[in-house]
Amino acid sequence: MFDSIATLRAETVTQDASLNEVTTYTDREVFVHPASVRMSEFYQAANAGLKPELVLVLANFADYQGERVVLFDGKEYTVLRTYQRPDRDSLELTLEERVENGA
Repeated sequence: MFDSIATLRAETVTQDASLNEVTTYTDREVFVHPASVRMSEFYQAANAGLKPELVLVLANFADYQGERVVLFDGKEYTVLRTYQRPDRDSLELTLEERVENGA
């Protein structure tokens, strides 16, 4: 079931000697199961100006360490929401495709 791989990407922003912001990334790969965004969640998010596109289920909630960026299937996503299922150890990440600099 958890046979796909996603990369969880932690961002660290620092300043260089010229006081420019420099972003570095620390990547970790985890096993996931892709799922669809539920219709009710999609429409509620759309009302708030968000566009959830994908849900990735992690086999164990301990695999997630607060990363806000996820690479999956050649695309970069931002984590909109996390949900730990009360009856399982799994964690759902609701994702929106990431757009840099308004592009």
